[in-house]
Amino acid sequence: MKILLVASNMVHIKNFHTPYINAFKEKGHDVYVMTSTQDADFEIPFKKSVFSLKNFFLSFKIRKILKREKFDAIYLHTSLSAFWTRFAMWGMKNKPLVVNTVHGYLFSKNDKSFKKKLYLFAERLMRRRTDYIFVMNREDYEIATENKLCQKEVLLINGMGIDSNRTDFTNTKRERNELLSLTYVGEISKRKNQIFLVKALARLENARLTLVGDGDCREELEGLAKKLGVENRLIITGFTKNVREYLLNTDIYVSASRIEGLPFNILEAMGASLPIVASDIKGQRDILPSESLYPLDDEDAFVELVKRTSLEKREYNLEPYIKENVLKNNVELYLNLDN
Repeated sequence: MKILLVASNMVHIKNFHTPYINAFKEKGHDVYVMTSTQDADFEIPFKKSVFSLKNFFLSFKIRKILKREKFDAIYLHTSLSAFWTRFAMWGMKNKPLVVNTVHGYLFSKNDKSFKKKLYLFAERLMRRRTDYIFVMNREDYEIATENKLCQKEVLLINGMGIDSNRTDFTNTKRERNELLSLTYVGEISKRKNQIFLVKALARLENARLTLVGDGDCREELEGLAKKLGVENRLIITGFTKNVREYLLNTDIYVSASRIEGLPFNILEAMGASLPIVASDIKGQRDILPSESLYPLDDEDAFVELVKRTSLEKREYNLEPYIKENVLKNNVELYLNLDN
Protein backbone atom coordinates (compact mmCIF):
# COMPACT_ATOMS: atom_id res chain seq x y z
CA MET A 1 0.00 0.00 0.00
CA LYS A 2 0.90 3.63 -0.43
CA ILE A 3 0.29 5.23 2.98
CA LEU A 4 0.16 8.89 4.03
CA LEU A 5 0.52 9.98 7.67
CA VAL A 6 -0.76 13.49 8.39
CA ALA A 7 -0.13 15.63 11.49
CA SER A 8 0.12 19.34 12.24
CA ASN A 9 3.85 19.15 13.01
CA MET A 10 6.81 16.81 12.73
CA VAL A 11 7.38 16.75 16.51
CA HIS A 12 4.13 14.81 16.88
CA ILE A 13 5.23 12.31 14.22
CA LYS A 14 8.67 11.81 15.79
CA ASN A 15 7.31 11.49 19.34
CA PHE A 16 4.58 8.95 18.59
CA HIS A 17 4.70 7.51 15.08
CA THR A 18 8.27 6.69 14.04
CA PRO A 19 7.92 3.04 15.19
CA TYR A 20 4.71 2.78 13.16
CA ILE A 21 6.38 4.16 10.04
CA ASN A 22 9.18 1.63 10.44
CA ALA A 23 6.69 -1.21 11.00
CA PHE A 24 4.70 -0.28 7.88
CA LYS A 25 7.89 -0.15 5.81
CA GLU A 26 9.09 -3.51 7.15
CA LYS A 27 5.86 -5.01 5.86
CA GLY A 28 6.60 -3.65 2.39
CA HIS A 29 4.43 -0.54 2.34
CA ASP A 30 5.46 2.88 1.05
CA VAL A 31 5.01 5.54 3.73
CA TYR A 32 4.91 9.33 3.32
CA VAL A 33 4.45 12.13 5.84
CA MET A 34 2.58 15.42 5.53
CA THR A 35 3.17 18.08 8.20
CA SER A 36 3.82 21.82 8.47
CA THR A 37 7.62 21.44 8.47
CA GLN A 38 10.18 21.21 5.69
CA ASP A 39 11.52 17.81 6.73
CA ALA A 40 8.21 16.19 5.73
CA ASP A 41 7.62 14.56 2.36
CA PHE A 42 4.84 17.08 1.82
CA GLU A 43 5.01 20.44 3.59
CA ILE A 44 1.66 22.04 4.44
CA PRO A 45 2.18 25.04 6.78
CA PHE A 46 -1.01 24.63 8.82
CA LYS A 47 -2.04 27.63 10.91
CA LYS A 48 -2.88 26.95 14.56
CA SER A 49 -6.53 27.99 14.30
CA VAL A 50 -8.58 25.12 12.89
CA PHE A 51 -10.85 27.56 11.05
CA SER A 52 -8.12 29.87 9.72
CA LEU A 53 -8.81 31.20 6.22
CA LYS A 54 -5.19 30.35 5.33
CA ASN A 55 -5.91 26.70 6.07
CA PHE A 56 -8.85 26.90 3.64
CA PHE A 57 -6.50 27.91 0.83
CA LEU A 58 -3.97 25.25 1.90
CA SER A 59 -6.68 22.63 1.40
CA PHE A 60 -6.43 23.20 -2.37
CA LYS A 61 -2.73 22.32 -2.19
CA ILE A 62 -3.55 19.20 -0.18
CA ARG A 63 -6.17 18.21 -2.73
CA LYS A 64 -3.67 18.45 -5.60
CA ILE A 65 -1.23 16.24 -3.69
CA LEU A 66 -3.87 13.62 -2.93
CA LYS A 67 -5.13 13.49 -6.52
CA ARG A 68 -1.59 13.27 -7.91
CA GLU A 69 -0.16 10.72 -5.44
CA LYS A 70 -3.19 8.40 -5.29
CA PHE A 71 -2.63 7.06 -1.78
CA ASP A 72 -4.30 3.82 -0.75
CA ALA A 73 -4.67 4.85 2.90
CA ILE A 74 -4.46 8.10 4.89
CA TYR A 75 -3.86 7.95 8.63
CA LEU A 76 -4.79 11.26 10.26
CA HIS A 77 -3.40 12.60 13.55
CA THR A 78 -4.08 15.91 15.37
CA SER A 79 -7.46 17.60 14.97
CA LEU A 80 -6.35 20.58 12.86
CA SER A 81 -4.62 18.63 10.09
CA ALA A 82 -7.27 15.91 10.24
CA PHE A 83 -10.05 18.40 9.53
CA TRP A 84 -8.38 20.16 6.61
CA THR A 85 -7.12 16.98 4.96
CA ARG A 86 -10.64 15.55 4.98
CA PHE A 87 -12.01 18.91 3.81
CA ALA A 88 -9.62 18.72 0.84
CA MET A 89 -11.23 15.41 -0.18
CA TRP A 90 -14.68 16.94 -0.57
CA GLY A 91 -16.24 15.51 -3.73
CA MET A 92 -13.18 13.45 -4.69
CA LYS A 93 -13.82 10.21 -6.53
CA ASN A 94 -11.91 7.04 -5.67
CA LYS A 95 -11.24 8.29 -2.14
CA PRO A 96 -8.52 6.40 -0.22
CA LEU A 97 -9.17 4.65 3.08
CA VAL A 98 -9.26 7.36 5.79
CA VAL A 99 -8.55 6.61 9.45
CA ASN A 100 -8.78 9.46 11.96
CA THR A 101 -6.75 8.65 15.07
CA VAL A 102 -8.11 10.93 17.80
CA HIS A 103 -5.53 11.74 20.45
CA GLY A 104 -8.31 13.40 22.46
CA TYR A 105 -11.27 15.41 21.21
CA LEU A 106 -10.84 19.06 22.25
CA PHE A 107 -14.09 18.95 24.20
CA SER A 108 -15.78 16.68 26.73
CA LYS A 109 -19.11 14.88 26.46
CA ASN A 110 -20.93 17.12 28.94
CA ASP A 111 -19.31 20.34 27.74
CA LYS A 112 -22.01 22.89 26.84
CA SER A 113 -19.69 25.58 25.48
CA PHE A 114 -19.82 27.12 22.02
CA LYS A 115 -16.36 25.66 21.40
CA LYS A 116 -17.73 22.13 21.79
CA LYS A 117 -20.59 22.85 19.41
CA LEU A 118 -18.16 24.23 16.85
CA TYR A 119 -15.71 21.32 17.02
CA LEU A 120 -18.48 18.72 17.07
CA PHE A 121 -20.10 20.40 14.05
CA ALA A 122 -16.75 20.18 12.24
CA GLU A 123 -16.44 16.46 13.01
CA ARG A 124 -20.01 15.79 11.89
CA LEU A 125 -19.28 17.67 8.68
CA MET A 126 -16.39 15.30 7.99
CA ARG A 127 -18.12 12.01 8.81
CA ARG A 128 -18.62 11.07 5.15
CA ARG A 129 -14.89 11.49 4.57
CA THR A 130 -13.95 9.36 7.59
CA ASP A 131 -14.02 5.56 7.30
CA TYR A 132 -12.73 4.62 10.75
CA ILE A 133 -11.94 6.41 14.00
CA PHE A 134 -9.42 5.25 16.60
CA VAL A 135 -9.95 6.76 20.07
CA MET A 136 -7.95 6.36 23.28
CA ASN A 137 -10.50 6.70 26.08
CA ARG A 138 -14.05 5.61 26.84
CA GLU A 139 -15.62 9.08 26.70
CA ASP A 140 -14.21 9.84 23.25
CA TYR A 141 -15.52 6.44 22.14
CA GLU A 142 -19.00 7.43 23.31
CA ILE A 143 -18.75 10.82 21.60
CA ALA A 144 -17.72 9.26 18.30
CA THR A 145 -20.27 6.44 18.36
CA GLU A 146 -23.26 8.44 19.63
CA ASN A 147 -22.67 11.16 17.04
CA LYS A 148 -21.84 8.65 14.27
CA LEU A 149 -18.65 10.51 13.33
CA CYS A 150 -17.44 7.95 10.80
CA GLN A 151 -18.84 5.69 8.09
CA LYS A 152 -17.75 2.29 9.39
CA GLU A 153 -16.46 1.69 12.90
CA VAL A 154 -15.05 3.40 16.01
CA LEU A 155 -12.23 1.44 17.66
CA LEU A 156 -10.88 1.94 21.18
CA ILE A 157 -7.08 1.53 21.40
CA ASN A 158 -4.58 1.81 24.27
CA GLY A 159 -2.86 4.89 22.87
CA MET A 160 0.19 4.69 20.62
CA GLY A 161 2.34 2.92 23.21
CA ILE A 162 4.84 4.08 25.79
CA ASP A 163 8.52 3.04 25.69
CA SER A 164 9.19 0.47 28.42
CA ASN A 165 12.65 2.01 28.98
CA ARG A 166 10.99 5.26 30.05
CA THR A 167 8.90 3.46 32.66
CA ASP A 168 11.68 1.32 34.13
CA PHE A 169 12.64 2.83 37.49
CA THR A 170 13.95 -0.42 38.96
CA ASN A 171 16.77 0.01 41.48
CA THR A 172 16.35 3.78 41.64
CA LYS A 173 16.11 5.78 44.85
CA ARG A 174 13.97 8.86 45.29
CA GLU A 175 15.47 11.72 47.24
CA ARG A 176 13.32 13.27 49.94
CA ASN A 177 13.35 17.03 50.42
CA GLU A 178 12.27 19.33 53.22
CA LEU A 179 9.47 20.63 51.00
CA LEU A 180 6.87 18.31 49.50
CA SER A 181 7.88 17.98 45.85
CA LEU A 182 5.02 18.24 43.31
CA THR A 183 5.72 17.78 39.60
CA TYR A 184 3.81 18.19 36.35
CA VAL A 185 5.19 17.51 32.85
CA GLY A 186 3.62 19.18 29.82
CA GLU A 187 3.29 22.22 27.61
CA ILE A 188 2.38 25.31 29.63
CA SER A 189 -1.05 26.14 28.23
CA LYS A 190 -4.66 26.92 29.08
CA ARG A 191 -5.62 23.32 28.32
CA LYS A 192 -3.00 21.87 30.69
CA ASN A 193 -4.22 24.38 33.30
CA GLN A 194 -0.98 24.96 35.26
CA ILE A 195 -2.47 28.23 36.53
CA PHE A 196 -4.68 26.13 38.81
CA LEU A 197 -1.61 24.39 40.25
CA VAL A 198 0.15 27.68 40.99
CA LYS A 199 -2.94 29.02 42.77
CA ALA A 200 -3.16 25.85 44.84
CA LEU A 201 0.56 26.10 45.66
CA ALA A 202 -0.18 29.27 47.63
CA ARG A 203 -2.28 27.11 49.98
CA LEU A 204 0.35 24.38 50.31
CA GLU A 205 3.00 26.19 52.32
CA ASN A 206 5.19 23.11 52.76
CA ALA A 207 5.31 22.28 49.03
CA ARG A 208 7.21 23.23 45.93
CA LEU A 209 5.98 22.80 42.35
CA THR A 210 8.13 21.85 39.38
CA LEU A 211 6.62 22.41 35.93
CA VAL A 212 8.62 20.50 33.35
CA GLY A 213 8.02 22.19 30.02
CA ASP A 214 7.47 25.52 28.33
CA GLY A 215 4.70 27.27 26.45
CA ASP A 216 2.76 30.39 25.57
CA CYS A 217 1.37 30.84 29.11
CA ARG A 218 4.73 30.83 30.87
CA GLU A 219 4.98 34.60 31.33
CA GLU A 220 1.45 34.79 32.71
CA LEU A 221 2.24 31.93 35.07
CA GLU A 222 5.41 33.58 36.38
CA GLY A 223 3.51 36.82 36.94
CA LEU A 224 0.84 35.01 38.94
CA ALA A 225 3.47 33.21 41.05
CA LYS A 226 5.08 36.52 41.93
CA LYS A 227 1.73 38.06 42.79
CA LEU A 228 0.89 35.14 45.10
CA GLY A 229 4.36 35.15 46.67
CA VAL A 230 5.23 31.59 45.61
CA GLU A 231 7.89 32.35 42.98
CA ASN A 232 10.57 30.87 45.27
CA ARG A 233 8.66 27.58 45.44
CA LEU A 234 7.93 27.34 41.71
CA ILE A 235 10.41 25.87 39.22
CA ILE A 236 9.76 26.06 35.47
CA THR A 237 12.37 24.03 33.65
CA GLY A 238 11.66 25.02 30.06
CA PHE A 239 11.70 22.33 27.36
CA THR A 240 13.74 19.28 28.31
CA LYS A 241 13.93 15.63 27.33
CA ASN A 242 15.36 14.63 30.71
CA VAL A 243 12.00 14.03 32.41
CA ARG A 244 13.34 11.06 34.36
CA GLU A 245 15.53 13.24 36.60
CA TYR A 246 12.55 15.28 37.75
CA LEU A 247 10.35 12.23 38.35
CA LEU A 248 13.09 10.75 40.53
CA ASN A 249 12.89 13.80 42.79
CA THR A 250 9.09 13.90 42.96
CA ASP A 251 6.91 13.05 45.97
CA ILE A 252 3.51 13.45 44.26
CA TYR A 253 2.78 13.81 40.56
CA VAL A 254 -0.03 16.29 39.92
CA SER A 255 -2.23 17.24 36.99
CA ALA A 256 -4.91 19.91 36.56
CA SER A 257 -5.47 19.24 32.86
CA ARG A 258 -8.85 20.11 31.33
CA ILE A 259 -8.78 17.77 28.30
CA GLU A 260 -6.76 14.63 27.56
CA GLY A 261 -6.79 11.67 25.20
CA LEU A 262 -4.60 9.10 26.95
CA PRO A 263 -2.06 11.20 28.88
CA PHE A 264 1.49 10.10 28.16
CA ASN A 265 2.81 12.08 31.15
CA ILE A 266 0.52 10.26 33.57
CA LEU A 267 1.66 6.90 32.20
CA GLU A 268 5.28 7.95 32.79
CA ALA A 269 4.44 8.94 36.37
CA MET A 270 2.76 5.56 36.84
CA GLY A 271 5.92 3.93 35.50
CA ALA A 272 7.85 5.74 38.22
CA SER A 273 5.45 4.26 40.85
CA LEU A 274 4.52 7.76 42.00
CA PRO A 275 1.40 8.67 43.94
CA ILE A 276 -0.72 10.79 41.60
CA VAL A 277 -3.29 13.53 42.16
CA ALA A 278 -5.11 14.37 38.93
CA SER A 279 -8.24 16.08 37.66
CA ASP A 280 -11.17 13.75 37.05
CA ILE A 281 -11.39 14.04 33.26
CA LYS A 282 -11.51 11.66 30.32
CA GLY A 283 -8.25 9.85 29.68
CA GLN A 284 -7.07 10.29 33.25
CA ARG A 285 -10.06 8.52 34.77
CA ASP A 286 -9.49 5.67 32.30
CA ILE A 287 -6.10 4.75 33.76
CA LEU A 288 -6.09 6.02 37.37
CA PRO A 289 -7.90 4.71 40.46
CA SER A 290 -10.72 6.92 41.75
CA GLU A 291 -8.80 7.77 44.91
CA SER A 292 -6.23 9.64 42.77
CA LEU A 293 -8.84 11.93 41.19
CA TYR A 294 -10.43 15.22 42.24
CA PRO A 295 -13.18 17.27 40.51
CA LEU A 296 -11.79 19.52 37.77
CA ASP A 297 -10.95 23.06 39.01
CA ASP A 298 -11.94 22.22 42.62
CA GLU A 299 -9.08 23.84 44.53
CA ASP A 300 -10.31 22.72 47.96
CA ALA A 301 -10.53 19.09 46.84
CA PHE A 302 -7.09 19.23 45.22
CA VAL A 303 -5.38 20.71 48.31
CA GLU A 304 -7.09 18.21 50.62
CA LEU A 305 -6.17 15.25 48.40
CA VAL A 306 -2.52 16.33 48.22
CA LYS A 307 -2.39 16.64 52.01
CA ARG A 308 -3.79 13.17 52.65
CA THR A 309 -1.97 11.32 49.85
CA SER A 310 0.57 8.80 51.07
CA LEU A 311 4.09 9.18 49.68
CA GLU A 312 4.64 5.45 49.47
CA LYS A 313 5.41 3.81 46.09
CA ARG A 314 2.38 2.71 44.06
CA GLU A 315 1.86 -0.36 41.92
CA TYR A 316 0.20 0.20 38.53
CA ASN A 317 -0.41 -2.18 35.65
CA LEU A 318 1.22 -0.62 32.59
CA GLU A 319 1.35 -3.75 30.44
CA PRO A 320 -1.64 -2.76 28.25
CA TYR A 321 0.08 0.52 27.34
CA ILE A 322 3.67 -0.61 26.67
CA LYS A 323 4.74 0.07 23.09
CA GLU A 324 5.83 -3.50 22.39
CA ASN A 325 2.28 -4.65 23.10
CA VAL A 326 0.36 -1.71 21.63
CA LEU A 327 2.41 -1.35 18.43
CA LYS A 328 1.75 -4.86 17.13
CA ASN A 329 -1.99 -4.60 17.78
CA ASN A 330 -2.36 -1.12 16.27
CA VAL A 331 -0.32 -1.91 13.14
CA GLU A 332 -2.50 -4.95 12.48
CA LEU A 333 -5.63 -2.82 12.93
CA TYR A 334 -4.40 -0.11 10.54
CA LEU A 335 -3.39 -2.58 7.83
CA ASN A 336 -6.43 -4.87 7.99
CA LEU A 337 -9.24 -2.33 7.75
CA ASP A 338 -11.65 -2.72 4.85
CA ASN A 339 -11.94 0.15 2.38
